[in-house]
Amino acid sequence: MQFGVLLPHFGKEASPSRIIDGGKLCEELGFHSVWVRDHLIWHPHGMEKSGLKFIEPFVTLSAIAAVTKKIILAIAVLVPVRWPLKVSQDLASLSYLAGGRVIAGMGLGFNPDELATVGLRIEDRVDIMRETVEIARLIWQDDNVSYKGKIFSFENVTIEPKPAEPIPIFGGGSTRAAIRRAAEYCDGWIPGRVPMATFDDRIKYLRQLSDRKFTLGNIPITRIDKDRKKARASIDVAALAESSEGSSHWIKPPSGKFQTIEDLEGLLIVGNPDDCAAEIEKFRARGVEHLVFDLRLQYDRFEESLELIGKELLPRFR
Repeated sequence: MQFGVLLPHFGKEASPSRIIDGGKLCEELGFHSVWVRDHLIWHPHGMEKSGLKFIEPFVTLSAIAAVTKKIILAIAVLVPVRWPLKVSQDLASLSYLAGGRVIAGMGLGFNPDELATVGLRIEDRVDIMRETVEIARLIWQDDNVSYKGKIFSFENVTIEPKPAEPIPIFGGGSTRAAIRRAAEYCDGWIPGRVPMATFDDRIKYLRQLSDRKFTLGNIPITRIDKDRKKARASIDVAALAESSEGSSHWIKPPSGKFQTIEDLEGLLIVGNPDDCAAEIEKFRARGVEHLVFDLRLQYDRFEESLELIGKELLPRFR
């Protein structure tokens, strides 16, 4: 299992020093990867209560690439606000400058206004995602590429440089439809904020659809503190239970409603290092290869949280 961190490149706590120095600290502490989100128009979830600041993901990862040597640079997930050739160029250029070490997550997006700002329709987003993946793989491998799809078409295009190493493409989303897309044309699947019962159901479905090798990831909300009570004290269960666009598709707890921290198993890692280690073990038992700590609930003490995880939690899994 490899461990990553969602960088604080959004919200009121985002700053150049926190992002860049934080990325360097992640590498120094032994994390395997840093991750970013993607939005053009972004509004924070109710659980976040933060401002509208959102640093562009490729700019963020390029800054981290310049000050690190080995940590993986990953996006979970890109939403369709760029035309596929531009996405392909951006990812290839990042890989070239970083000497490889790039993972590309791809998603559908959910905000019609966000797609409309770049001249695309929310009704076309499934075709957009599929064609983006197809175009990227073609353009990364060959020269003089021509393509004709439902949404995009072009003739005789070459983009250089090519990626320094093959770029894995992970599908996002937590619905069964997302699983079908991942099984069809992705190398892995990485949902964010999904209860364990739903995660188990989707893994089972994925294995029914395909027997090829898939990389599994997960991005649980994480709140860690040496004091267990302090870590759990400010958790807003109701807000977290409605924090994902896919929450209407989640499998509910036996009570039929998310009411307790325990009901959020899988979506949330919370407590002291012992508590968090026990939750991480559940992901390892399910074959998760990339576990990404989403620390947005404590970005105000981001560096302190990294130190605690890096020194008291990661060594237990080496």
